[in-house]
Amino acid sequence: MNESGDAVDLLSLIGQAIGHLQKSIEHFEGDDSGTGLSCLSTVIHDIDAYLDRLGDDPLVPLAHVDPNRLRESLHHIQGDLSAVIEQIQHPPPS
Repeated sequence: MNESGDAVDLLSLIGQAIGHLQKSIEHFEGDDSGTGLSCLSTVIHDIDAYLDRLGDDPLVPLAHVDPNRLRESLHHIQGDLSAVIEQIQHPPPS
């Protein structure tokens, strides 16, 4: 798997994110929540790195993707992942 932040285009970002999310599931299922959380955090970081270079992604204009909507969608994904991380780190009282 590529190192964090290597995504030069949207397809690379998606592929890397899927890989990290699969790994996080494996770690959570194996009771290694620390590494699972790290995988989720990596996805958030990778999205940040991609968003910094969004304007340079050659696939966005080719695919007629609205960069503003893409940015908004990726921020929503980051928010969802952050909420999952928060819930795992600080579970609600039983």
